[in-house]
Amino acid sequence: MKKTLMTIGIICMFANNIFASEELLNNGGFTEVVNDSETMFGVGIGVGVSNSLYKGVDDKGYPIPLLDIDYGNFYVKGLDIGYDLFQNDVLAFSIFMNPLTGFKVKGSDLETGYKDIDDRELQAMFGVHMGIDTKFENIKATISVSGGEHGSRGQLALFKPYSPTDNFILIPSAHINYYSADYTDYYFGVDSKETFKYRPSNVKLRNSYSPDAGYSLGLNLTGEYRLRDDIALMAFLGIEKFSDEISDSPLVENDVIYLMGVGAKYYF
Repeated sequence: MKKTLMTIGIICMFANNIFASEELLNNGGFTEVVNDSETMFGVGIGVGVSNSLYKGVDDKGYPIPLLDIDYGNFYVKGLDIGYDLFQNDVLAFSIFMNPLTGFKVKGSDLETGYKDIDDRELQAMFGVHMGIDTKFENIKATISVSGGEHGSRGQLALFKPYSPTDNFILIPSAHINYYSADYTDYYFGVDSKETFKYRPSNVKLRNSYSPDAGYSLGLNLTGEYRLRDDIALMAFLGIEKFSDEISDSPLVENDVIYLMGVGAKYYF
């Protein structure tokens, strides 16, 4: 059960790792194929492509480290480093940290009139993760809550894995992300000292903006194909829609992010 729930939870980590760079590379990992061994090592590399929420920031590709390590109760999955606390046939609990979470952007990358804002940086976040086998139509669920220097976030996700063949797994999923007011304020708020009054080059920032807590809704499709026991290929497609608290920010141009990625991993 531990490996099954970890597989379903990790299948979306690739999306979160892409999203971590806008969350992004960033809420994430490719698939871990079920393996009953308590010790497993997988390493690889992927690339993700996404548009940006922020005004004037071009679409970019991001390298994605694909780490898939189990050693006893310790694990590294994508950018998550964690420790399994408990697992049975229905539930699995773990604690984790992700050193690179958030919507990183440099003020200089924004369009003219916004370039003199303070840079928004990635942050380390620490949290708890729970995997649930609903026992209904092979649907799995994951719940995670984490916090860091610039606020907190949570996620509820539902997954349904399909295995058309022994070496191919396909997992559609849906999720909702919650972002605290501190989190949205840091990444999407505008401090009064960033406005035109104090920074004349920010001619398009006439007023400050302090958003409330927000959320996003997402759909993902992730797949892994095992070429052989020690080599796997992965691919991912996703879409994320953000709430008005985020999209109403004067720094934000798009309320929808489209993302995709491919990669390969070697197990030993």
